Amino acid sequence: MNWAQLQAILWLRWRLTRNQFVRAGSLNVVLSIVLLSLLLLGAAAFGLGGFFLGAFAAAKAPLRVLLYIWDGAVFGFLLFWLSGLMVELQRSESIDLTKLLHLPVTLNQVFVFNYAASHFTPSIVLFLPAMLGLCAGLLLGSGPEMALLVPLVLGFIFMVTAWTYCLRGWLSALMVNKRRRRAILVWITIALVLMGQLPNLVFNSSYFHRHRRSNPQENQKSPNASAQEANKRDGLRLAEFVVQAHLVLPPGWVGYGAMRLKEHNLLPALYAAAAAWVLGALGLLRAYRLTLRFYLGAEQRGELRPILRSSPQPRGKLLVERHLRWLPDDTAALALATFRGLLRSPELKMAAVLPLVIGVMMLSANLTHLKGPVPRPWMALAATAAAALASFAFSQTMSNAFGLDRNGFRALVLLPTRRYHILLAKNLAFFPFVAAIAAVLLILAKWLLGMSWAVFLTGVVQVPTAFLLFSLMANLASILVPYRLAQGTLKARKPKPVVVVALLLSFFLTPVIMTPILIPPACQLLFSALAWAPWLPVNFLAALVMLAAVSWLYRSLLPLQGSLLQRREQTILREVTEEVD
Repeated sequence: MNWAQLQAILWLRWRLTRNQFVRAGSLNVVLSIVLLSLLLLGAAAFGLGGFFLGAFAAAKAPLRVLLYIWDGAVFGFLLFWLSGLMVELQRSESIDLTKLLHLPVTLNQVFVFNYAASHFTPSIVLFLPAMLGLCAGLLLGSGPEMALLVPLVLGFIFMVTAWTYCLRGWLSALMVNKRRRRAILVWITIALVLMGQLPNLVFNSSYFHRHRRSNPQENQKSPNASAQEANKRDGLRLAEFVVQAHLVLPPGWVGYGAMRLKEHNLLPALYAAAAAWVLGALGLLRAYRLTLRFYLGAEQRGELRPILRSSPQPRGKLLVERHLRWLPDDTAALALATFRGLLRSPELKMAAVLPLVIGVMMLSANLTHLKGPVPRPWMALAATAAAALASFAFSQTMSNAFGLDRNGFRALVLLPTRRYHILLAKNLAFFPFVAAIAAVLLILAKWLLGMSWAVFLTGVVQVPTAFLLFSLMANLASILVPYRLAQGTLKARKPKPVVVVALLLSFFLTPVIMTPILIPPACQLLFSALAWAPWLPVNFLAALVMLAAVSWLYRSLLPLQGSLLQRREQTILREVTEEVD
């Protein structure tokens, strides 16, 4: 491929992007400019902050402090990088290679362009200037040998991005099979969550608490001087082990190289930079081979195998063929069909990760045994929190209920069903999942906190209250700000800036919407503080009253939301079904 061909391809990519912004409207263009400006200002601020930190603090700090400063910078970068990795697991190239396979061009340059464009992310835009600014500050404050930090930092970034791109390509090849794709996405998310919570469980375990309690006793038995010497020896031994670990782990190469450069030892930094660039080149070469295999269809060979079909067995009634009492037939059928679709949806499984994190945190908090039992007046708040968190766990999916339908939303538009019945069916389909999560959280709270049965039953009553309140807000968000989801993820497919702003607003407005469910525990706290009618189950009675009031509010507002849906259904259809280039 010559450069004229590459320029033509880049011009086409720019033209498609420009057309996308033009179709999105002037508001989205303004928001895009504002967000890009804030990102660039943040990059400049991080760069200046890194320069001043290196020139006036890190340059004069001891060697171990310099090592830990670089470890903190690398850890922050990796944390932000891995947080976006789950969102970017799906292959999303700036230039689709399948559209170029019939042209007489080589794909090397297009591959390099896709690699560079796919890593224009906030983590690199913010942390790379900060690291380079820190290098410049150390160069000014410690001497010219610190200039070797620049190729070391760039090599480390290149190594991380190259192997991440390779990982994405490998996972994309595995995810060609849709069932395998769903399982991979869910289990990777759960594994990342459990790995993130593993240190919390380990350090709050009974073993560490026994070890922590045994140290003060040993210090009291021994003289103060010998105890201090022993602690100093242990600290030095631990610090030396940490320094040596930097030689084995690639994320520690930058800090170790900076520490040795300050000692005027150039070889460790040179070796680390060379190793990082070589590993990055190997990762990029592997990614290129996987990319060619992916687009040439090599990974699909051997997948089509003959399936031995057994004789048809008599089947029972399907879930979608059942009836729900007190509901019209069309509403019941739509609710059951949506529920069946959600059961097979990987997006809903990924949304259930948040309650998993909460359960692990509750378990780790129970392992500490640092505090006594929770006071009975405050126990009601635990049940309320469980009811609210169960609905909040599915906030992103419920707030884009029509985005989950994708092209299937065309069938909803053609249905003669009343539009508020469609919203009711969508809400009913989500309720069993919310109720199951709430039941798990309430059982955990009763087991770990010793919750009374009265408070437990109050929490059960508050679950539908919180769900109805949240459903009203989720319906409004689904109607006003719909967006197309990328297949198998919770990520919007090339979202408009107005979608990002709407998601942030809904995140901050959710606690405000959930405020009414705090009224029953607040009444219980008031009655307990003033010693009014201690025999009266104030919390439970107030929860029943709030459920009746919220049910009336939901029934009154749902027809209005149905009318709004009818006016905007063509806009929703365009947003959730249109393929974005």
